[in-house]
Amino acid sequence: MTNTGSLAIGLGFLFFYITMHVVRPAHTQGTNVVTLADAKEFLRVDASDEDTTITALLDAAVAWVEDYCNRSFTAGGSAVFHLERWRNAALAYGPVTAITHVKYNDTAGAEQTLAASKYYTTAATDGGMLIYFHDTPDLETYNAHPVRVTAAVGVEESANVKHAVKMLVAHWYENRRAVVTGTTPVQVPIAVESLLSVERIIDNRQ
Repeated sequence: MTNTGSLAIGLGFLFFYITMHVVRPAHTQGTNVVTLADAKEFLRVDASDEDTTITALLDAAVAWVEDYCNRSFTAGGSAVFHLERWRNAALAYGPVTAITHVKYNDTAGAEQTLAASKYYTTAATDGGMLIYFHDTPDLETYNAHPVRVTAAVGVEESANVKHAVKMLVAHWYENRRAVVTGTTPVQVPIAVESLLSVERIIDNRQ
């Protein structure tokens, strides 16, 4: 899965914008976050007739939560952050647990590996990671993303995430159509978004 966004990074009084394209790992299987048995207990379903449907809803709910939080719930996954140039950047996805390597296209267009001594990282409080470059070589001209940071990403889900997934599954299980007529829907306070608010990795260093 891919995600493209513009990140604004601020260092002291110096602000600059960097375009980043993130190639994410595949979504975590739903039953790896909430078991089918736990989902059925939450739904108060005893029969097995709808196991396939509930499993599909779990997959969809976990994918939604991963996208909403910019997180992967599969530890040891890999993501690639594509940068348009050598710029300090916020790797606002993951969370990033380690930098595997940094590769770039040199002026001749050949792929090279940047020495680890030419960059360093610091962890952000939201679970993201900041990467800083120095003494970097020249890059290939007319290459939209000549710098590629490959990182290990993913952590085990929290109790908040599990409960949010169950709530989403319950909502979709009880409302199987895109449009509900004849009712006035009311969102439950302190529901899914509230549970996930502390789980989100967002680049807010603007």
